[in-house]
Amino acid sequence: MKNIQKIPEEGQTIKYADLGTDQVSFTYSTSRKATGEYSLHCHNFYEVYLFMEGDADYLVEGKQYRPTPDSLLLLSPHCFHGVNVNSDMPYRRYSLHFHPDILSAERRSLLLSAFPSPDRRNAEIYFEQADRLGLVGCFEALADCTQKPEPLRDRLLPIFIEALLARILSISRDASAAASDRGADTVSDILLYLNRHVGEPVTLDQLSDRFYISKHHLNKVFRRATGTTVFDYLLHKRIILAQELLIDGLSAQEAAARTGFGDYSSFYRSYRRILGHSPLQDRGVLPSFRAGTQKKLEHVSFGG
Repeated sequence: MKNIQKIPEEGQTIKYADLGTDQVSFTYSTSRKATGEYSLHCHNFYEVYLFMEGDADYLVEGKQYRPTPDSLLLLSPHCFHGVNVNSDMPYRRYSLHFHPDILSAERRSLLLSAFPSPDRRNAEIYFEQADRLGLVGCFEALADCTQKPEPLRDRLLPIFIEALLARILSISRDASAAASDRGADTVSDILLYLNRHVGEPVTLDQLSDRFYISKHHLNKVFRRATGTTVFDYLLHKRIILAQELLIDGLSAQEAAARTGFGDYSSFYRSYRRILGHSPLQDRGVLPSFRAGTQKKLEHVSFGG
């Protein structure tokens, strides 16, 4: 996918990669058509957009961006945005839309924390020099994945998407590290502690005392770093661990006890809320990436 030889005629669009599944829409394309105005829209899924070359402007929630080659844009659900293609010079871009269910429940909150949210309204969404930052290779890998036979493609797709988001998250954290070095270090220590004590009782008072930070500030830096609260993070970790235990053949009651739940009813409610089905459904059965899909995603590409 690196060396694209075919260039579209004026007014034409060529798609080098094009994939639509229940949870993902991915395109790699070049077009030669000026729009003359912004094509504004919003949607209810996440979008990662990589501008490779062309003459275009982005408008995102009233803020205008003039992209340089190899620049990245992050768009959260319900974000009002659009692109204006200023001329008919080749306009080449990658566009990835995805539903968060494509991500593992264990890593979902963390991987999505780079995107703007109600708690991170001022998060940076535009990054230049994506090639130097190692992002272009991630998109090329996704494009190659779309050409694989369907069973293999569907198994690899979530892995490649998580790898891309992990790289974006790392870049996003680096960009804001100067403003919150101590907070980031503290959160890393807290995450390490939580992962080592998933099945044990954990309280905010305990964490506050252990890491010498007030409960209020702990909640603030943790949410800013991960996109969720300490206990929602811990709850997801426990549920995913419980799912693994169920897959290995333990009973639901045993899985609940081993993952720190005081009573089975709270475990059952949490399990259904996070995974969308009863814990009994997972006992001895490998989970599917497509399980629980409610509807097919629209195939909307930012900028056409």
